[in-house]
Amino acid sequence: MQSDKRKQSDRRKFPTRPFSKYIFKGMRKHARRDAEDQNYYVDRYEAKYLALVLSILVLCVFDAYFTLKIIHFGGKELNPLMIKFLDRAPEMSLFVKYVITVISLIILLMHKNFILFGKVKAYFFLYVIFSLYFILVLYEVVFFFLHPR
Repeated sequence: MQSDKRKQSDRRKFPTRPFSKYIFKGMRKHARRDAEDQNYYVDRYEAKYLALVLSILVLCVFDAYFTLKIIHFGGKELNPLMIKFLDRAPEMSLFVKYVITVISLIILLMHKNFILFGKVKAYFFLYVIFSLYFILVLYEVVFFFLHPR
């Protein structure tokens, strides 16, 4: 008969929480076993995802800047939530837009290995968001420089 000398319970009985003490010193970048290849959290993120998130945030700032410039030239904001903030204080609209984007990206990055809609891993949506922001900013840049002042 073997006596169990462990003082702590087995940590492997429960999945890693998205916010845990291992977030800054953890080692897990991938699933440990082949059977755990979906719906799991990691402690560390690959550089490509961090670069993608930072690129989206930079594009978000460019989008906000060009949106304000285009509105100044007579354009209109299409997002109903942002219209309310633009009417009150344009600077506040930039802050709200950025905060909403940051929070959304953090949640999406934390769940990057989860299957959404039964088929697609969440990290795919980071690429979709980047692509949409890139196209939007490209459109705004072209519109801004081609618009007669």
